[in-house]
Amino acid sequence: MEDNSTIELISKLTEFNDIKAYMNDKDLDEALNYIIQLIAKPNLPSNKAPDLIVKMQALSAKFSIMARYYTTFEKGGENSKKKNVYFTAEEAINKLVDALKYSARYGV
Repeated sequence: MEDNSTIELISKLTEFNDIKAYMNDKDLDEALNYIIQLIAKPNLPSNKAPDLIVKMQALSAKFSIMARYYTTFEKGGENSKKKNVYFTAEEAINKLVDALKYSARYGV
């Protein structure tokens, strides 16, 4: 695995901060905070993974519902951008949860 340079990490964090400001959603903020923590320290102890898995999966479900809301009721303009952020967050978090499940199961 390739190590990220400090500049690249700062850039990612700045972009996450921009997303937080744009979306104004405390649950998305929480999910991004967990992601940042995992980027900084990816070796999560397997005994802590189950709680994080449940929390992240619940957040993913919320983002899926919000994406559908913006697809159905709040169409166009800025709402279209929010819909896309929620769809992306839901998909990315589901992939992260799969990795956490694998890590918890095999102690990786």
